[in-house]
Amino acid sequence: MVRYNFPEYKLELDIPEEVYFPAEDTFFLIRNLNLNNNIKSVYEIGGGSGIISIILAKKFEKTRFLVSDISSTATRMIRSNCKLNGVDSRIDVVCMDKLNAIRHLSPEVIIWNPPYLPEDSETKKLPIADKLMLTGGKRGYEEIFELIISLQNSKANTSLYTIFSSIAWDEVNCEEIRELGIRLEITKELKLFFEKLYLARIDFGDYNG
Repeated sequence: MVRYNFPEYKLELDIPEEVYFPAEDTFFLIRNLNLNNNIKSVYEIGGGSGIISIILAKKFEKTRFLVSDISSTATRMIRSNCKLNGVDSRIDVVCMDKLNAIRHLSPEVIIWNPPYLPEDSETKKLPIADKLMLTGGKRGYEEIFELIISLQNSKANTSLYTIFSSIAWDEVNCEEIRELGIRLEITKELKLFFEKLYLARIDFGDYNG
């Protein structure tokens, strides 16, 4: 495990090899989140090192956070990193798959930088931990689509911020979601060498914060 310094955000993180290291998609999401200053509750799925919620907790001092990760190693590191950066009193950390252990969802905002690579001959060779971090299903979008349907069925009043990749997602997929009566807006795009990333805001219920 190595301690890394992120001077732009004035924080340090301990990150072991088996936990997703913050990459371009992470910072794309952080820079372009447009959250209300009066927001009270945020849930983050797949927290990894905890960097997203820690940065947001430093910015929004009255907001409470819940961070989930399916990896027990990651959840231990998130707790440790929250304490290291002085925000542990406002961030709860739970080891679970997505938000499956929570019966009544009540956050104003949910954030997920999901695994979005499709399964192929190369990703099938990866260790299980790496596959969980990187692949979102056979086509790359099954995991996020499952969450979207779950949130719609739960009748939660919330807004989901998530990332799509052009490797596995296109406008047709967005239209499939809109046809379900779900509001979806692409708020930002980032062109990389081999793909384009999209930051999407998806609103459920009557939430419009």
